[in-house]
Amino acid sequence: MKKLLVLALIGSSLSISAQKAVKKINKQVKQITYESHLRFLASDELRGRNTGTIENEIAARYIANQLQKFGVKPAPGQEDYFQGVKLVKSQSPEKATMMLGNKSFQLWDDMIFLTSENVAIDAEIVFVDFGFAEDLVGKDLKGKIVVAKAGNGNPQEGSYKFSMQKMALAQSAGALAMIELYRPSGYPWKLLINYLSGDRFILDQDQELSSPFPAAWLLDGEGDRLAFFKEMDGEKAQITIGGSGTKRMSVPNVVGYIEGTDPKLKDEYIMISAHLDHVGVKDVGEGDSIWNGARDNGIGTANLLTSAEYFANNPTKRSIAFLACNAEEVGLLGSKWYVEHPLIPLEKTVYDLNTDTGGYNDITKVTVVGFNRTSVTEHFVDAAKAFGLEAIDDPLPEENYYDRSDNVSFAAKGIPSVSYDPGYVSMNEEITKYYHQPEDEANSLNFKYLTEYSKSFIYAVTLIGNRTQPIIWTEGDKYEPAGKALYGKQ
Repeated sequence: MKKLLVLALIGSSLSISAQKAVKKINKQVKQITYESHLRFLASDELRGRNTGTIENEIAARYIANQLQKFGVKPAPGQEDYFQGVKLVKSQSPEKATMMLGNKSFQLWDDMIFLTSENVAIDAEIVFVDFGFAEDLVGKDLKGKIVVAKAGNGNPQEGSYKFSMQKMALAQSAGALAMIELYRPSGYPWKLLINYLSGDRFILDQDQELSSPFPAAWLLDGEGDRLAFFKEMDGEKAQITIGGSGTKRMSVPNVVGYIEGTDPKLKDEYIMISAHLDHVGVKDVGEGDSIWNGARDNGIGTANLLTSAEYFANNPTKRSIAFLACNAEEVGLLGSKWYVEHPLIPLEKTVYDLNTDTGGYNDITKVTVVGFNRTSVTEHFVDAAKAFGLEAIDDPLPEENYYDRSDNVSFAAKGIPSVSYDPGYVSMNEEITKYYHQPEDEANSLNFKYLTEYSKSFIYAVTLIGNRTQPIIWTEGDKYEPAGKALYGKQ
């Protein structure tokens, strides 16, 4: 009986504590504050915050200035909030043409280059089916243009990751270039142009820069071009590419932290991450040329700043770190750089709550990408419910969003991580009309909903930051072994 009474008192105490936290969040988190951050970051004046531009640096400085104003400290041992991310930039071609037989294929209309350099190639083509190692047996690729089918035959597995593999095989066999015949499935050609037409970036490893191997996707919307290229096997083609270029540069991540209140737990850090970059300005003729990125990822960056202001006044037992990543749109490069050059030891970073979204289409929900992958799922449920929302798992697991945002950089090192995003239940027009489109502007957002979403995020961080139970991967998760290696045991 006495034991039951003690448990009841503990439960009552926790309930009162939860009520106080929710009341405090409701009182201190204001829509006007969240909205002002997002409207500035997604304004035309910041011209889409493209990696490597002055507007991208202005966005980073704005975030750093806000952190300083709130009382967030630079990372331990750092003089300011900036971490330089060293990159190599390859400029996309301004023009490109392929001539084969009596047909001509043009940049953007027919081709998207994944990698390129300024070249004029006159060489035979060789058709290699999908272009994997087994398809190259007995083929002489030296000095030739390789033509392959994109992907691996399964549209659900995508094409890009296989392209990198095929390019390496073709280049090592002496090929001069590679063309993959691409049939759009989940993403239309126009969206791919918007996504892939920007400059290319890789992390700078201080190595001598080599000329990129030209590789392109060639649109085969109806599948009829496949037969043509098979028939032309062994014939000569001409490829000309102009306007490309390569240079080294550095772009800023923004990093800060708030010390925890518990003498022991303050040595553990909860990371709040969101990428600050978007895709910039694109020439589309008479239409709007600025991709403002209000959703992707103005929502996440405004959420990070709103959280920073709250926790500066209401710290948790654990310390809380903030990482505004750069260069996410060009390959998750800012977060990859950070985990290779951490300003807070990775073994002290016990969780990462990321925000990255292409939009939302259900304002009654929050979508947690990685919902059941860690031991804190209950906190997502409770945090959303406290603000009239429902926390749900990613409804599109086949798209593999978990491994396509900055949270995966932390997960790959073993740090339990999720992306806590506004609610989406399908990939419908409400998403695609804004995702990587110039229509993604602040005026199209529901700020009342997004403020409640941000409050639920803050409450989730509060619950995790004060949690006394272990914070670990769900048993059997593919990143669990990395977690055990990082922390010694789980």
